[in-house]
Amino acid sequence: MTGTPDDLPSPDEFRRKMAHVDREFADARRYLSALRAEDNQALYALMTEIYHGGRAMKVLAAMAVQALDFADLSADRLGGDVQKWLDESVMAQDTAENERDRSELGGEG
Repeated sequence: MTGTPDDLPSPDEFRRKMAHVDREFADARRYLSALRAEDNQALYALMTEIYHGGRAMKVLAAMAVQALDFADLSADRLGGDVQKWLDESVMAQDTAENERDRSELGGEG
């Protein structure tokens, strides 16, 4: 552990910082819920709120953490290999982007 007891925040400061983290996770869940429900008005309102609040990257990070937690849970419950799926998804995306780039540049595709 790198921190010493002197480096730790006070209980009040810790609670204040945790409230911000909780808010980012809640907004990430709201975003995913609106996306899943195809509620474009709610999605736009939330995206505007988090963008203007300067919290877009924090919410995105919270969403990534939740996605990884869900992936781990799915792997545990369903027996899937999440890392293999992620690796294959990246390769499939790269292939699709390469094909799109070739067609946009006038090549065969």
